[in-house]
Amino acid sequence: MALTGIEIFKMLPKTNCKECGFPTCLAFAMALASGKAELDKSQYVSDEVRDKLAEASAPPSRPVKIGMKEGTKTVGG
Repeated sequence: MALTGIEIFKMLPKTNCKECGFPTCLAFAMALASGKAELDKSQYVSDEVRDKLAEASAPPSRPVKIGMKEGTKTVGG
């Protein structure tokens, strides 16, 4: 499930250092949520938060049916 900019902002360190190229952590979070920035731009994000955001931003895998009639298997989803 995709996170909103506010949900991402709550996880950030809120240093407003501008080192990521954005004027505030909120602006950076909004850019992350819309896919216009990458998390690697901030060096102050903890490994735990990186893992949570990577998991949340992973694209969902659609269920795919393989086979014909009786031998159909569904993978993904």
